[in-house]
Amino acid sequence: MAADTQPMPMQGLPRPAPEHRTAQAHSSSRLQKEHTPARTTPLALELVELELALDLSDIADRGFSDAVRDAAREIGGEYLFDLPASGLVEDAQRIAVVCLSRDQGGRFGLVLLSSNGDRVEAVEADESTLGLVQFARAFVSVLEKL
Repeated sequence: MAADTQPMPMQGLPRPAPEHRTAQAHSSSRLQKEHTPARTTPLALELVELELALDLSDIADRGFSDAVRDAAREIGGEYLFDLPASGLVEDAQRIAVVCLSRDQGGRFGLVLLSSNGDRVEAVEADESTLGLVQFARAFVSVLEKL
């Protein structure tokens, strides 16, 4: 009879099966939590949140560093430092580094101020700016030891 059954088409997205706890699963739940990687927000989403928190008028009124510092704080991140772009990124005059999370070695985003000062953009590091993220990791490591 099982050979006669046809699978029913699924509607919507599949949901994960509910957890069934047994006595053994319950006693080892602490161990499982320690070895299960934490669920994190995708970096792209955190960068969008950071970009939305930035306000060009704040940059014009208070300066790039203060505006990025406040935007980072608003989304639960930390402003680390900013510096002149110095040719690292095309069409940018300044780069700020923001620590979005200290989990799993840190998650970092860059905020770019356009060369005209009329645009800001939150981006991931690429090959040309990877050294900034490595420096930021070392910077955070020093801060954690203080």
